[in-house]
Amino acid sequence: MKIKEKEVDFKYVLKSVFCIGVGTAVGLLVYAIFLYFNIAIVGWNLGLIFAPLGAGYAETVLANRLLGKNLGAISAFILFIDTTFYSFILKNPTLGMNMITAGSIIVILQAAFPTLINYILLVIIGGTISNFKWVAKKIKEIFKLIISHIRWETPDSETEEEIPYFDEMESNDRINNLNFFFITSTDMKTRKHDILGIYFSEVILDNKHAISKDYDNRELERLVNIKKGKDECLIKLTNVIKENGGNGVLDLDIKYGMVGLGGDCMHITATGMGIFIR
Repeated sequence: MKIKEKEVDFKYVLKSVFCIGVGTAVGLLVYAIFLYFNIAIVGWNLGLIFAPLGAGYAETVLANRLLGKNLGAISAFILFIDTTFYSFILKNPTLGMNMITAGSIIVILQAAFPTLINYILLVIIGGTISNFKWVAKKIKEIFKLIISHIRWETPDSETEEEIPYFDEMESNDRINNLNFFFITSTDMKTRKHDILGIYFSEVILDNKHAISKDYDNRELERLVNIKKGKDECLIKLTNVIKENGGNGVLDLDIKYGMVGLGGDCMHITATGMGIFIR
């Protein structure tokens, strides 16, 4: 049995590499634009979706013109790996996997393997339709579960809602009595101090929405909870640094964000460099 060696078409390889390179460059440009203008939803940059899509589209159009065929949106995979590494590992290692990230993965796979993904979706959708009664029953159960966790309030309720109050003086005294230095600056100048390391604390608060006509009171209640959570976060950070022999924090940074499904929790973090001021 004779086997003939097939010669490699270097022109085809070079054109393919060129198409992939152009697609990757377009994707990087798109991601840079989204980063520069900070086009994001709830802290999640939309460039993670549009950069791979732009890369795959540019590569596909160019490959169809130069080669007469699709290369499979390889540059989209390259952009997805690059942007994911940059956003989730380098910039925000705690962001993790969420619904938008999973959706972007599906979009990239759809661009690279349209036939396979369409077949999978067809099987899933077909199976869902064939088991419609079972799906409808599960949806009804989930809906009941959601309703059971909502705090309903009737507009005709006779009991007046108590207006939340936050005592600023009490909060200030509580923080000042810690005998601890909170410094947002990054430089102590001539003040002698020892650096202990980077420290972190966090507080997660309930942010569930109750259905109520009194919107102002709900917003005021949320603001009071955030202020109390900020105090708790600073106290936790203080205790950790004190346990390691420190009496202050340098370059203090406090951040607020919403986590969970629909933002039902408020996430407060405090980070800084623990120091001992002599």
